[in-house]
Amino acid sequence: MKRTIIILTAILALFSCDRYSADGYKFANSAYLDVSSHSSTQTATFGNNIPEFTKELSVLLSYPSETDADFTMSVDEALVGEYNARYGTAYEMLPAKYYEFPSVDLKIEAGRTMSESASVRFKGLMGDGEEQTGAMEIDHTYLLPVKLSSANMELMQAASVAYYLVRRSSAITVAAQLTDNWINFPTLDQPGPQSDAFNGLTGLTYEALIFIDRFDLDNTFGTCNISSVMGVEQYCLLRIGDANFERQQIQFDGSGGGTDFGKFPASDASKKLYEGRWYHVAATYDYDSRTVRVYVDGRIQSEATEMGGATDGINLAQRAQGAAEAYQFFIGKSYNDYRPLQGKIAEARVWSVARTPDQIWENMYRIENPQEDPTLIGYWKFNEGKGNVIKDHSQYGNDGVAETDIIWPSGIEIPEINKEEE
Repeated sequence: MKRTIIILTAILALFSCDRYSADGYKFANSAYLDVSSHSSTQTATFGNNIPEFTKELSVLLSYPSETDADFTMSVDEALVGEYNARYGTAYEMLPAKYYEFPSVDLKIEAGRTMSESASVRFKGLMGDGEEQTGAMEIDHTYLLPVKLSSANMELMQAASVAYYLVRRSSAITVAAQLTDNWINFPTLDQPGPQSDAFNGLTGLTYEALIFIDRFDLDNTFGTCNISSVMGVEQYCLLRIGDANFERQQIQFDGSGGGTDFGKFPASDASKKLYEGRWYHVAATYDYDSRTVRVYVDGRIQSEATEMGGATDGINLAQRAQGAAEAYQFFIGKSYNDYRPLQGKIAEARVWSVARTPDQIWENMYRIENPQEDPTLIGYWKFNEGKGNVIKDHSQYGNDGVAETDIIWPSGIEIPEINKEEE
């Protein structure tokens, strides 16, 4: 027994002495900024209604060191010229009044590979008072270089600087990630004035800004044919794909008795959407003209007349009328849990009229004074940036609730196509 204890003690001592030794590695230990591990250029774009925000960054080591490693992070204005020369840009240094980042000393203790985080605080972005005196210029990009230095640790030069491109943008900069998630509407499930606004409609418009990360092809139950945008299953639904239909094509399903125009349009491989970009999608149905339209990026993609024509009105809040659970209005879900959008969403709306082509084109990215228009029956901007409740900005107050915790990705900036083509 004594011999066994002596041997174990010797082994532990051996491992203790060499635990953080660099001898077992084929390259020298070095430090780098976590945010710069893939690119030294960091996007810091924010909405024009945000007065301040912060960015976090830390120091990492390639592997644990035997001794403490000491670091300093600081703003280095001299690197602005270097960045511009390298990339052919002409950015100005971010004025000091718009940020707070004093020189920060950080330590990575022996045996560890990460420091505590430091915060770059961007402030005063909206200026002062109602006139926003001194506010950062909208859609003007500034540069803020943050440099890492150390007296006792080698630096990975390619990742030792974080160049923050800081811009107060007029574009939409907040959206929700709905991967394996969707939005429920509890107030639409109960009888009352809020659900009444969604029933007995004589026209309809759905619209939203969407970004597809992936088109699911299979799941637990087999083949997945659908990415759900919004609406009511087997009644009036805006989705991408269907059985025996192009997987990446928008479809407006008006199979239910409210519109009765069936599934529109026909399958067409030339009308595919693609992963990795923002689209504005919309669908309208007009009772008087019996016209159905599908829009992509503000323009009519598909159109037909003499379609449907049921006269009992469109009812979207069907659970308030006693329908089964599956047949209710969702964003990002239809029928079951296995047809989610698998992407991002912003500016989702429902109207009780068929919006005109001009109205669709001119208002893809924002609606002014939404509570003044009674035909806007649901307006979810998805601009909360945190939490799981999505505010309804229409006058009806049908707030949405996420099924699971929402991820709010950073670095969102949705290009405004209707401005680009003016």
